[in-house]
Amino acid sequence: MYKVVCSGLISLFISMNLNANEISSYSLMKYKADFSKQNQQSKDALIKEYLKLKNLAQVLEASVMKDDVDLEVAKNMLIVDIWTNKFLQSYKPTTNELNELYKIEKPRTVAKYELRNILVSYENNADRIIGMLNEIKNKTEKKDSFIKYVRSVSNDVATKQNNGLTPLVDENKLSLQIKEALKGKKEGDIVKVNLKDVGTQILYIEKYIPEKKATFEEAKDALIDLAKRKAVAKEMELLLK
Repeated sequence: MYKVVCSGLISLFISMNLNANEISSYSLMKYKADFSKQNQQSKDALIKEYLKLKNLAQVLEASVMKDDVDLEVAKNMLIVDIWTNKFLQSYKPTTNELNELYKIEKPRTVAKYELRNILVSYENNADRIIGMLNEIKNKTEKKDSFIKYVRSVSNDVATKQNNGLTPLVDENKLSLQIKEALKGKKEGDIVKVNLKDVGTQILYIEKYIPEKKATFEEAKDALIDLAKRKAVAKEMELLLK
């Protein structure tokens, strides 16, 4: 029975004059799966599924969707998107190209922070804790005391398990409130941020890595991305001439 079904699907596949690449493309685009690596049952299912989709699309385009402006716009957008993605994937900038971009763009690394966090429900509690912590002049003792408060009073369960420590984060990924509070501060300083409907956050600056000129290697991924975007824009202009 299976062989009969399989044979029927293959015959249908051939009768529709489908290019095998269409099925492979469908499998990859919809399921991120390599068609050639599927077992026969999965291949048959994919062929059947795509044939139904293609047939329905052709019927719709010839009938209820005929002259539909949204269809025309969607097709145009999709064509450009697919071409752009393929161009970006295939374009390989040269080392000279990246070196020139590095000289022109003068890329810089983003400032980074590693913070410890205490979250309390009321601002007056935060003020009291900050006051007591700031009375401690020894940096190590101050940090140790901060960690004790994390363990005893913090409502932030996620960071409490790690003594309040959050992963190193780019400055541009911090909220505007936190960035403003941290401005001009240094390692070992403590700041507070009021979070609406959440409470008050007390932050200890564990580590601060200031912005600096990026080395070529540090900037390489961003330079490759920029080179590709410039290349695709240039190619579009050439195609439109």
